[in-house]
This record gives sequence, C-alpha cells and structure tokens, in this order.
Amino acid sequence: MSAPEFFAPSDVDGVVAAMSGGDAVAVAGGTMVVPDMTHGRTRPARIVDLSRAGFGAITAGADGHEVGAMATYDALAAADLPLLPFVARGITGGPQIRGRATAGGSACYANPASDVPACLVALGARMRLVGARGEREVPAEEFFVGGFRTAREPDEVLRSFRVPAVNGTTGYLKFKLAESSWPIVTAAVVAGPDGVRVAIGGAADRPVVVTAERADVDWREVVHAALDTAEPWSDVLADAAYRRRIAPVIAARAVARAVEEES
Repeated sequence: MSAPEFFAPSDVDGVVAAMSGGDAVAVAGGTMVVPDMTHGRTRPARIVDLSRAGFGAITAGADGHEVGAMATYDALAAADLPLLPFVARGITGGPQIRGRATAGGSACYANPASDVPACLVALGARMRLVGARGEREVPAEEFFVGGFRTAREPDEVLRSFRVPAVNGTTGYLKFKLAESSWPIVTAAVVAGPDGVRVAIGGAADRPVVVTAERADVDWREVVHAALDTAEPWSDVLADAAYRRRIAPVIAARAVARAVEEES
C-alpha cells in the first residue's frame, strides 16, 4: 500500500487546490480522523492539514460570532459565545482533547451521539464551506444529513461556522454511561421571548429539533412525536429503543435548566 500525499497549505487557496486533487481527507485536530487512518477505516490518497491555513480565529460581530473550523475546545471555552463554552468544557477526554480537538472537526465527523451537532443546530448556526466551486453557507439543520454524513462535498472543507446572537438563555444536558464514553443522548436548548427551541442528539441519525411557544409544555410528548418521524440511531453503546425512551427526559431537564438560568 502506497503512502498518502501530505499537504499543509498556508492559505485557503492552497487548501482548495489540495482538496481538489481527489480522494483527500482534511485534518483539523485529528482526534478522530487520525485514529481512523491508523486502523485502516479511512485510506485517503491525500492528507490536507488545515493547521496553517488560518482557520482558527473566533471573531465577534454585532449579530453574533464567526468561529474558525480550527478553533479548539479550549478556545471556545474561553470565548464569549452562547452555549458553546459550556459544551466545550464538558467534552470527554480531558485537557489533551480540549487543547487539540475542534468543534468544526466534530461537526464534519458527524457522529450522531457527539456534543457538537445538536448544539450547532439549536443555536441556528450556519456552516461556511469552501471548495473549487467557491464558498457557500449551509444551515446547521441541513448540514447534518445522517450518521457520519454531512452536506459537505468531497472536495470541500469547513472554513468556519457562524453563531448568531442569542436573545434569551441556553441549557445543555447529556446522558452517558460512563465519564469517558460518548453521550447516549444530548439536548441543547435556546429559550427566549420567541419561544423555546430544543435540538436532541443521539436519538436519531441527525439532530432532531422541537419547538414550543412556552417552556411549560409536556416536552416528553413533544419529543416522542418528533422522534416518531426521525431515523432511529443505534450503536455499540445503546440501541435505538433505549435512546428514544430516555430522550424526552433529557430534553425536559435541559429545558428546565435553561428556564432556571433565565430566572
């Protein structure tokens, strides 16, 4: 087996050129992609290292933040962002992971049970993709299309994602079997004067969104109804039936946490 070609472009044009060569994998923090290559689950012809391309900045604007795809969890934890710092501080793996792994990389890996997808969907983030055909933005709710699958084309990379300003409070809760394991179910909440938005991760092959005008609805009933139309998700940690059973409870508790923050 021949060794893959390695590229470390210094700007976005170099990244686009390297990704356009075919059968390429982009590496951000590398905490998931590198083990996949080590174990032979991924065998790319090209490895494109994004660490020198200037994708790591977190920029505040009047209408929210732009978060570079190379921004680490430690950088998110230190930033003045809605919800994401709280999520970043709770990432499994300790300081080694938080100092290396990126939210952008997690989004592109799209493990249904990971923390990032539901969080970005709840916030209404927009994913900024760049490739040979130029740049485009995709709403986070449309970016995740299935288990380990996104709307990103093979020759595209995630350059950044935009997080709009939040008018209200947020809450986040996850359930996992052990401190070192992947979550079984996650729930990210944004509650404000326009209503409550909840994104549930882990219970389906992509984040499931439920909304209500008030926080005091029967969230268990609302979540059950939403999951009835979603593609169920199972893995080695839990089957679909178990995830579906506990998701309404986790969602209701996450909403309660957001309401407590508001009061």
